[in-house]
Amino acid sequence: MAAKNINSKQLIELIESKKSVLVDFWAPWCPHCRKIGPAYEQIASAYAGDLEVVKVDMDEDEALWETFGLELIPTLRLYMDGKPVSSIVAPDSKAAIDAFLADVLPKKAEKTEARLYDMIVVGGGPGGYTAALYAARAGLETLVIEKLSAGGQMALTQQIDNYPGFVDGIGGYELAQQMQRQAERFGAATRNAQVQRMDLKATPKAIETNEDTFYGKTVVLAMGANPRELGVPGEKELIGRGVAYCAACDGMAFKGKTVVVVGGGNSAAADALLLSRIASRVILVHRRDTLRATKGYHEPLMQAENVEFRWNSVVTQLLHGDRLTGVRIQNVQTGEETDIRTDGLFVSVGRIPATELVAGQVELDAGGYIVAGESTETGIPGVYAVGDVRTKALRQVVTAVADGAVAVHSAEAYLAGGASA
Repeated sequence: MAAKNINSKQLIELIESKKSVLVDFWAPWCPHCRKIGPAYEQIASAYAGDLEVVKVDMDEDEALWETFGLELIPTLRLYMDGKPVSSIVAPDSKAAIDAFLADVLPKKAEKTEARLYDMIVVGGGPGGYTAALYAARAGLETLVIEKLSAGGQMALTQQIDNYPGFVDGIGGYELAQQMQRQAERFGAATRNAQVQRMDLKATPKAIETNEDTFYGKTVVLAMGANPRELGVPGEKELIGRGVAYCAACDGMAFKGKTVVVVGGGNSAAADALLLSRIASRVILVHRRDTLRATKGYHEPLMQAENVEFRWNSVVTQLLHGDRLTGVRIQNVQTGEETDIRTDGLFVSVGRIPATELVAGQVELDAGGYIVAGESTETGIPGVYAVGDVRTKALRQVVTAVADGAVAVHSAEAYLAGGASA
């Protein structure tokens, strides 16, 4: 059963009927809203008969933000007996949505038969689904385990202009969906689950998730990377209450307001440019005296009338009540501190590779990336690292898909009993 698209009037009537209702407050322009879509549809099927699972488009009426007390989307909110029970903002996995609902509405248990795959791909980003495509086309029984939906960080990118073959560019989410469908066309399977433990040295290799344990002769590690936090007190608590990590996802909540962007690389520059078209004032805080972003970003930012810069500065404190009201910055050269009133803080200070589950099994470099050369082979036979988790000079969609193809080439040689080349 699919989630129903309804309007705010229908939602209010549904809540007042005192049925159990799960609502996804979303908008078409929000990349993360689209990213949770496939998992949300699975939730609708899993809880059919026990829960009304619906979606409300926030673009229907600007007053909806205030009517339902929302600050960021996607927000999933559970109503029971006519009252809101709890909410979850921008869940990062299907498992997070399941856990959010578990205490109130236990899901029906699903028994699956243990099965051995030729290849298990952990992560459904561009590298992961390219590996799945090449493996499936080579006749290998292939499973992709992805915690939310295809694409990884790519799915949150509004426009990709540097991937060959798309003259006018393509949305990251759309490209991700095409990659998944292409791999599945040749027989690759996808399972949305959260990996909890991996035994990569076992025979066969075991991948334990919140739903089941899967076994593979080979494993491709394609877990990607996550946003790096500032590490200042109160940051985690203020996520969804003024602190955000994705301008494309959450920028519209700050329309006509003042926002601060922290960082100096391409991501921070892109976020500041996007927000300059939404917010009334954008203040970019960077610890150096010039941007590290590529030159193409410099001139548009300098010419944007509502973009200001705070060079040689770092955020040392978040000012807040129930939500963020400002930030305190410190000049790293003079030590001088300044308070800036702001409605939102967008953190764009890099990524952290999602390699915690394989630490101690495969070799990691000082930055936490998996040590693997151009063959993508790790130190464990039959285990390969692709995309943003691998040591490499350039982390882009095009290098990730190249890794995926190479990993299958290496895996085929391994499965045939020979040395990879």
